[in-house]
Amino acid sequence: MKGTILRWSLVLALVAILAMFGAPLAVSPAAAATIRIPIDNYFICCSMDPGTMWFSDDGILHIRDRVLQAVVTSNEDYHAGTGQNWANANIDPATGYGTYHGYMEIYPTAYDGLWGGHWSMQITPSGAGGIARLQGYGELSGLATKSELTPLPPPVLANLAYLCGGNQPISGVHAVGFVMDPGGE
Repeated sequence: MKGTILRWSLVLALVAILAMFGAPLAVSPAAAATIRIPIDNYFICCSMDPGTMWFSDDGILHIRDRVLQAVVTSNEDYHAGTGQNWANANIDPATGYGTYHGYMEIYPTAYDGLWGGHWSMQITPSGAGGIARLQGYGELSGLATKSELTPLPPPVLANLAYLCGGNQPISGVHAVGFVMDPGGE
């Protein structure tokens, strides 16, 4: 009998301890759930300052601090507006393959604020793509975005010339992802 009472006491003590330490874990995810709003954007670069370019001894073209001015179209008003991109690249001119990275800002028309953050992309024999992670500032403070990037080929860019006042866009990407509130993963 004493053994049964002792076992039940230990089981109840264990349950109480688990409840005390497990309850905050059970409540926190629901309270801190991130709302994800799907976004579908086009970041179309219309003009640029070419930055600095040079070829290394191995024939790779290096571009640093290229500044591109852009128009941003979107299915949500979180991003629709204008943008600026500070770009860097290392490209093999013989194949067109390379790595690209930089910093971008988006100034949405509907908000007094901006998005700012880093992006990176690769073009390889197996395909092209990248990622952008941006934080919100001003009215967008506390929000974040994460997007998968796909570079747009020249024929698609030609169809978007109306965004650049009828001129051929320099470059552009299709970005598909989420606005996250709060700005977590």
